Amino acid sequence: MVSEEYAVILKKLITITETKNLVLANITGYDVSYISKWVNGVKLPATKYIEQINEKLAKCFAEAVITSGRTDELSVLFAVPVTRETAEFEILQQLSAAYRFSMKHHGRHRQKASVPAKVITGNHDAFLFMNTVFKEKMRHAKEGSNLLILGDFCTLLDIEFWKFLEFPNETAPHITIHVGIDLEKLSCDTKYTEQLYIILGRYLNYDFKLYHSDVLKQGNTIIMENEFVIQYSLQGERSIGICTYISDPSLVQDIYNRFYVGFASQQAALAPVKTLGIEDIGFRTAFYSSDKYFFFLTNGVDFLLPPQAVSEFLTEIKASKQVTRQIGQLQIMWDEMMASGEVEFMLPMTSIIRYIETGYMFFTDKEFKMKAPYRKMHLQHALDIMEKNPKITVGVIQASMEMSEYQVTNLSFYSNYTAAFFKKNPQYIRESVCPFYVVANKKLVECFHTFFRQVKQMPMYHHYAYTDIRQKYEQYKGFVERTIDLYEDA
Repeated sequence: MVSEEYAVILKKLITITETKNLVLANITGYDVSYISKWVNGVKLPATKYIEQINEKLAKCFAEAVITSGRTDELSVLFAVPVTRETAEFEILQQLSAAYRFSMKHHGRHRQKASVPAKVITGNHDAFLFMNTVFKEKMRHAKEGSNLLILGDFCTLLDIEFWKFLEFPNETAPHITIHVGIDLEKLSCDTKYTEQLYIILGRYLNYDFKLYHSDVLKQGNTIIMENEFVIQYSLQGERSIGICTYISDPSLVQDIYNRFYVGFASQQAALAPVKTLGIEDIGFRTAFYSSDKYFFFLTNGVDFLLPPQAVSEFLTEIKASKQVTRQIGQLQIMWDEMMASGEVEFMLPMTSIIRYIETGYMFFTDKEFKMKAPYRKMHLQHALDIMEKNPKITVGVIQASMEMSEYQVTNLSFYSNYTAAFFKKNPQYIRESVCPFYVVANKKLVECFHTFFRQVKQMPMYHHYAYTDIRQKYEQYKGFVERTIDLYEDA
């Protein structure tokens, strides 16, 4: 019977097999810092995943033992005969028994010495404490973890909670944030929708999932998977009266498992997705069956493309016959939309300049950099289409301090007034992050439209019909084309 700690067995297996912690990290999918904590006895793997972890470790160690011909050393270590055929099984048995021993030993230790929860009172101290917890724990959060927030997005905005998640975009962990949202409160004050858009655009490496549910927006509980639980009560509308902090791993996991089911059973009002699909019955097919659209574009103008540019795109991505056919069908829908639909574009001036200089766009589900000749062709083609359909209009947000959040944003909004989706700029997100949000709640779609209508009332916003755009184009055509040529090889 094993009577050694999990860390001790793990360390001995590492020594015999001469396996690096980095190798174990790659095999298990955990950060190397986690592996170090397991080996040094600072932390145990989560009970929920221990079987998978031990199976992967056992296979890795067994292969190393067999390759190096050290089954005899393993036999001495385990005090049982170990052969090439039984190595993986015996290692798995020893790791599992050591984990059970450590859990039992640590459990007794916790009962004697650990504090089940920490209590912090007063808004100032609670705010500082929560800020510290998030800065420390989120920095080392496992990629793909879930943060469950039983609270309302708007209320959390009022107490400045979202500042706790503010990391430089390149260091922010990829986690999915599940949070409730009070759509009635959102619809009554556009400042909340504005801040929702800003936060979605600022925290690109987080995947937000919003739920319109009384159950999920009133729990006042925050659960970070495998890390901690914070419960809080509000004193007034903008301050925290008291909060409790729980870090016991087994208790945190029990609470997480219980409440995750509640989120999973709810229909999300806004959800992250990897792709929108361009197949015959995909989301896009249904989306582009309307006759009225609004597009806030920040990642290039992926409409009004000349056929030559689409052909260039298909060649660049080495599109299969099926993909070529699907994009062809999508292009037909876009052509029909532009020929007779009511289409309103809104673009930040900085995004227009960025597109002129780089030619970058996020076309369908792929990144694409359009070459200089096609960029010039694109501008002329767009004007030709606008001339034929007077219901196509363009609004531009001029650069200003008041509108700075919309000048540097990398989150586009596409709507047919019934359904909507967002596109993140893939240049600023990790590969594992979802580049799209689908807005599945009609009331939330309406809230975003109310917000953008407010933007149009700002003095920095200018609305243009075809004749205005044609005049501007003729006025600045030389400058635009020379700029395109200048940056072609940049």
